[in-house]
Amino acid sequence: IKYLVKVVLSPRRSTPLMDTALLEDFQEGESRFRLSGLDLRNVRDPKVELIGKAIASYTGDCSKRPAAQRSTHNEIKHVGIIHNKRLEAMYRHRQEQRGEPYEIFAYHATAPCNIPNIIRENLDPSRKIVHGRAYGDGCYFSEYPEFSLKYGHECMLIFKLLLIEGKYKRVKPDEAGFCEQLVLEDVNLFKPVFVLWFIDNPPTAPTIF
Repeated sequence: IKYLVKVVLSPRRSTPLMDTALLEDFQEGESRFRLSGLDLRNVRDPKVELIGKAIASYTGDCSKRPAAQRSTHNEIKHVGIIHNKRLEAMYRHRQEQRGEPYEIFAYHATAPCNIPNIIRENLDPSRKIVHGRAYGDGCYFSEYPEFSLKYGHECMLIFKLLLIEGKYKRVKPDEAGFCEQLVLEDVNLFKPVFVLWFIDNPPTAPTIF
């Protein structure tokens, strides 16, 4: 994918990854934008700034692994910006309780039919899942988009995660500290922020009422 977006990689971030004030310009739910014809150079536009963050996160994280371990990543056709005031407030409250926990982007691929409920209610750690729980109860994320794509090829969610010692499990970290999987049980420690669509005609974008 060729985009004019600056990618900044850091294995761990303690500073905010995204200004939530930018979301106030969007309706609650998923605001979806087709990349074809969108001018990503106009960084003064809030939607372009947010879309740029999503693309930079995905394309940058697809290149973390050594070249021999990389796979071709899917081409993004649409980017959905997720705005859910309730989930954002719960996440922010948990963040403020813990001072400055590490905050990262991580990935969770799923079937398109699951997207509306995740946008409205977040992931459910108690829900029976198709692929099992090899590393215990909780919701599963990856710092490698390519790994997440094993579980769905049409769309993928980007989440923000708060990494608090003792509140998550790390699975197969590499030498740089990036994990093949991260497992979290506390739903207030993660929230969906973007949906990446790899298909031309995704389902109707959900709203929140």
